[in-house]
Amino acid sequence: MLGDINGHLKEIEPSGKRVNMWCHTCHRGRPRPMTLSEEMFETYEKDGAEAMFALYGTLHEQFYGRGSYDFGQGALNQFGYEFLGKGGGKTAIDIFKLNVEMYPESGNAYDSLAEAYMSDGQNELAIEFYEKALELNPKNDGAREKLKELRGESD
Repeated sequence: MLGDINGHLKEIEPSGKRVNMWCHTCHRGRPRPMTLSEEMFETYEKDGAEAMFALYGTLHEQFYGRGSYDFGQGALNQFGYEFLGKGGGKTAIDIFKLNVEMYPESGNAYDSLAEAYMSDGQNELAIEFYEKALELNPKNDGAREKLKELRGESD
């Protein structure tokens, strides 16, 4: 496989120095190269939410800072929205809670948690977290609008 990839790379006109592909380019110390979301979702389907969150902790401990997985706030946020979009509101809430725990200064993390609570009908918690999102990012007009909606305020 690696030989095939490098063969194709030789045919591409480089914009600078030629690029080579190595096993660690994809694998980065893992036997099977997958994204964090893929690993977590596979575990969720096989063993459930508790095992999925345990896996996150294990992977974070083993691989954080090594480039093997994207542990960024955006990746975890996107993963939470995948669950929210599939009707997995309770699991999405837990994923967004983890994101808030990992990134407590991210207004976006609080905004997403608020949205998940709102979609689950937990409006008081949604208000609390939209307020926190606005505190961290006063320019978040989306959170401001959702707060008006939740409070029944009109323009």
